[in-house]
Amino acid sequence: MPAPIAPLLAFALGIVLAWLCRPDADPEAPLWDRPTIAVALYALLVYAPAAAYFLLFAGDWSFAYLVDSRDVPSAVSLVLVLLDAAALVFGFNLGRRALRRRPLAALGWLALAPAALAAAFVLVLHRRLGVDATFDQVESDFGLRPLPGSPLGYAILWMDAVVVAGAVFTARALGALGPGRRAPNPGGGFLGPVEPPSLATGGGSEGPVEAAPEDEPPRRLGQGRRR
Repeated sequence: MPAPIAPLLAFALGIVLAWLCRPDADPEAPLWDRPTIAVALYALLVYAPAAAYFLLFAGDWSFAYLVDSRDVPSAVSLVLVLLDAAALVFGFNLGRRALRRRPLAALGWLALAPAALAAAFVLVLHRRLGVDATFDQVESDFGLRPLPGSPLGYAILWMDAVVVAGAVFTARALGALGPGRRAPNPGGGFLGPVEPPSLATGGGSEGPVEAAPEDEPPRRLGQGRRR
């Protein structure tokens, strides 16, 4: 993915994961709870390495051939990768808190706005992003290869598939970590939320248990009640 739009896509993806984790929107939840840690692991282990791959092995394409990647310090590339991971986690936390105060439509705009900016960047520079070359080749207009069918094109397909698969796995993990999850039924299907048995109902669902009357004297074995 191009370096300028990677943080925008990460932020939008964090908003989408927050919407999938909406049952866990607890106002008293700590900042680094289990859902946030799961998203942070996805950002550090999947999304950030995918963005770093293009900065390392296709730096000219990653910057849309606007600058020579050889002139970009390695520290700047490292900051961009960390920014990608931070944008995903920030979007997730912001989305979870926005769900408590705003309707779902407002949350959709939080995800659509950065995604629209990323799409506009790709549309404007689609000719540059559609070739596999170096900065010098693009400036001199020679030796350009179409992106489809090139090694870079296959790398883009592979990395995008890894990012999507990781997002799906993270979304399923967020559903399992939510407090509203349902307990599996060994006989098939799912049960509703498991509730502890109440003392008032005797631990079952057959209604309250009637207490024995206290005015009746206890009976003894072999003896009846006197008349």
